[in-house]
Amino acid sequence: MNLGRPPGRLQLVLERVQEDVLEPEFVSDAPLVRFEAYADRSRVFGWVRLDAERLTDLLNAHEELHLVNVQIEDLEDGRTRTADDVLVHRRELIAVHVSGPRGDAARRKPTRTHPIAVQSGPYLIGGHLHAAPGVDAIANARQRQPMIPLTDAWIEYWAGGQRKRQWVGAIVINRELADWIKVVTDDDLTFGRLRHRESGA
Repeated sequence: MNLGRPPGRLQLVLERVQEDVLEPEFVSDAPLVRFEAYADRSRVFGWVRLDAERLTDLLNAHEELHLVNVQIEDLEDGRTRTADDVLVHRRELIAVHVSGPRGDAARRKPTRTHPIAVQSGPYLIGGHLHAAPGVDAIANARQRQPMIPLTDAWIEYWAGGQRKRQWVGAIVINRELADWIKVVTDDDLTFGRLRHRESGA
C-alpha cells in the first residue's frame, strides 16, 4: 500500500500477534520483534520487523511515526483498543522499546556505562547510558540528538490505577521530554529504590 509518505515520516506496519507481518522494504530482512511506544497518556504496541540496532538512528532521522495496525493502552483507565493507523510526532514520544538481541559487538565503540534514572511525565525509567570514557554522562546526553538509548533498562508507570514495572533490556528515551535525568547507583536500578519526584526536584 503506497501512502505517499512525506519526507521525515517513518512508517511501521505492525502486527497484533507474533506472526508474519507486512513490513516496509527497508526492514524486510529484520527479525520480528515486540514494539512499544510510550506517550504522555498512552502506550502503543504490536509486533514489527525492525532491526533493533537501527532504532535510535531511525527515530532521530524522522519527525513523525506512522504506525499501522496497532494496539493502544489508555493509561487513565487501563483499557486497550485497536486502531488501523496512528500518526505520532517524535516530540510526543517519551520512549520507544523494541525487543530482540543486541547488535554486533564488533561494531560497538569503547564506552563506559552509567546507571541513570529518568522521569518523563507519568514514566520512571532506569537503565545504563553509554558514553566515552572520561565524559560527563549527563552533559553528554544533553549534547546528543533527542532520542538516546539506554541498555539493561526498565520502565515503570501507572495504568488504570495499577503500578506497572517492566524490564525491557534496551529502550530509547526522548531527552527533550525528560522532567529530570540523574546518575544513580546500580543498586538503585536493581532493587526498586527509585520513585517519581516532582519536576525540578
